[in-house]
Amino acid sequence: MPNLFFEHLTSEEKDEFLACCDSELYRKDAPIILKDDTNRDLFVIKSGSATAADSWDEDVVPLAIFAEGDVFGEMSFIDGSPRSATVIANEDSILHRMSFDRFQKLMDEKPKLAARFLMGFMRVLVKRLQFTDQTFTTLAVMNRELKKNTVEFRKAMLIHPGNE
Repeated sequence: MPNLFFEHLTSEEKDEFLACCDSELYRKDAPIILKDDTNRDLFVIKSGSATAADSWDEDVVPLAIFAEGDVFGEMSFIDGSPRSATVIANEDSILHRMSFDRFQKLMDEKPKLAARFLMGFMRVLVKRLQFTDQTFTTLAVMNRELKKNTVEFRKAMLIHPGNE
């Protein structure tokens, strides 16, 4: 969802916001965020890309791929909860990092800029929630079909028990 994050800001406001961020280089395969970490930093990709993933048993499950202009780290940024996934740089990448403490200072010093930032931030969150809703619906339908096919398969095996 590139550019949603900054679309409510003028170019001057975007520059002013980014001036409040630290810019950091992450080399290919370097961890940006580790699952269960407790920092509250928010990241915006200036250049490069990254993948968020979680583990399920021995499997690594990709959750999202972020590209230039994308923001991530929002859940911990908002509520202070531990990180829910690991994010790894897919290539050498430059990221803007906004600490929660720095954002609180920005709200005090430049409330209009902070409010406009929050509008873009909310748009990103809404788009992600919409995507999650669509994904959940798709999985629910697939699960229903799988159950239906499993029942039909079991019935077929009872009628023809020699066919294994």
